[in-house]
Amino acid sequence: LAQELCISYSPSQAMRLSVLASLAAAAVIPTKPIAPGVDMPLISLGTGGKDKGTDVSGYTASWLEKGFQGIDTANNYNDQPYVAEAIGEAGVARKDLFITTKVPGSNGYDATVQAVQENLQQLKTTYLDLLLIHYPRGDDLKGTWQAFEELFANKTVRAVGVSNFMQTDLEQLLAFAKVKPVINQCQHNILAHMDDLIAYCNSTGIHYEAYQPLGRGSQSIFDNPTINQVAQAHNVSAAQVAMRWIIQQGHFVTVQAGTPEHQDVDTDVFSFELTDAEVKQLDALQGATVVV
Repeated sequence: LAQELCISYSPSQAMRLSVLASLAAAAVIPTKPIAPGVDMPLISLGTGGKDKGTDVSGYTASWLEKGFQGIDTANNYNDQPYVAEAIGEAGVARKDLFITTKVPGSNGYDATVQAVQENLQQLKTTYLDLLLIHYPRGDDLKGTWQAFEELFANKTVRAVGVSNFMQTDLEQLLAFAKVKPVINQCQHNILAHMDDLIAYCNSTGIHYEAYQPLGRGSQSIFDNPTINQVAQAHNVSAAQVAMRWIIQQGHFVTVQAGTPEHQDVDTDVFSFELTDAEVKQLDALQGATVVV
């Protein structure tokens, strides 16, 4: 039937019908509450940036065709119009998406409000599900967070958080924040994880979200013999083990899955569970330097 529909309708209409069918049939990525009335998918697609030569529209469209909801982008990725293009062509209802985006840093009230307005315009939406400060850079964290709190109060954003914040950055923010950040998004994978920072986030009720879950460069997980041994034991890939290790810790994750095949693999992590012994083995692989 789907093939018949694709033949009978224009390409854009066919894509929309395909997406709607997938939304009904896809294996749904579980969600978890991060704030009252706000449930976030455990896995989101990291768009990564059009300026890096990636086909953002294409792989965002593929993600949506599979019925997945979470999209993670940023003001300085320079790709938000391409994300909006894919969403528009797919015809997915805004309520069926979870869009995370970011402002570049702690640049003060006015700059933050302007950056958020740009985000909204580029994404062609009236609200954001999660807004993050991308890096703890800039000289006006208090003014930036004031803007976040006002945007939260007027429902322009449903939840607020940070990215790449260390414990000292979080302590500075929590000293004056009236609305607490619900997420701290940081580099996190089997070979590079900041356990003290995670413990602090847990103690303050801040959820942890991983980016670069598969590592990068010398931190790549794919050639590690222990990871591959665990993967063979479960008849899955090294990528699936790496993603499952994060999910099983109770964290969220954003992954740059640039092909339909990688999207299938990277999200197929809910049908198996790592044993306590395997988790202990994987935890012990820590050693690479985290680059922020």
